[in-house]
Amino acid sequence: MDKLVTIIMPTYNGSKWLKNAILSIQNQTYKHWELIVVDDGSTDNTAQIVMDLMQNEPRIKYFKNEQNLGIQKTLNRGLKEAKGEYVARLDDDDSWPDPLKLKKQVDFLNENSTYVLVGTGVIIVNEEGKELFRYLLPEEDNVIRSKILSKNCFAHSSVLFRKDIVMNFGGYSEEEDVKHFEDYDLWMKLGTVGKLHNLPIYGLAYRMREGSLSATNRLLVFKKLLNHINKYKKSYPKHLIALVRAYLRYVLYSIYISLPKKFSLNKIIKFYKEM
Repeated sequence: MDKLVTIIMPTYNGSKWLKNAILSIQNQTYKHWELIVVDDGSTDNTAQIVMDLMQNEPRIKYFKNEQNLGIQKTLNRGLKEAKGEYVARLDDDDSWPDPLKLKKQVDFLNENSTYVLVGTGVIIVNEEGKELFRYLLPEEDNVIRSKILSKNCFAHSSVLFRKDIVMNFGGYSEEEDVKHFEDYDLWMKLGTVGKLHNLPIYGLAYRMREGSLSATNRLLVFKKLLNHINKYKKSYPKHLIALVRAYLRYVLYSIYISLPKKFSLNKIIKFYKEM
């Protein structure tokens, strides 16, 4: 029998693209899944959109936090409700453009028992859904390990992982020192107990939105990442190179936020992803 996949979708006032995200799940050729939508206290019509879809889709389950708890606790609520052996992630404004995405990832984990996490490449789209650029991420475990201290080698909404291994770590960290990159922290933990992989497919359409994370918060994240690099320096190679790259990214982003708004954001992001 096919392994059950739980797809966790946190949402907060995400009604604008929510239906499109869910439809991309329904279009997957792999059908043995459940979707856990965790509403983090939305005040828009998110609940109605999900309820309407649930009428003809018993695989969707809806939970709502009584108050806004933030992404870390919301993700962990999704994990708590998950029944699947494998867990996938999808944000409410992203989508899976490749209908074979989930099947290929399930097949990979089924056939490779020493691997704990598998992601895919990414298509960056604007708010209207128009493609801006696309990129693949490092594939092989040894290549990922050589780079992961320097950069997050996985797109969160593209991944599939083994639930039991993640729960052994207590799920996503809810600590303040990994806020806004709790996924990156989890991948680093997973890599200490198993192998990591990215499929060379474009499994995720990531919607680039202005203002999704403020410039001030992003600079704070860069500073936290320096501590993060030091935390895992004994588990992964090239510690000094990672520190240099982190400082360089910090400087480049500091310069970027001082530039006129007409400067092309997508070119900056493309350069950043390819560094």
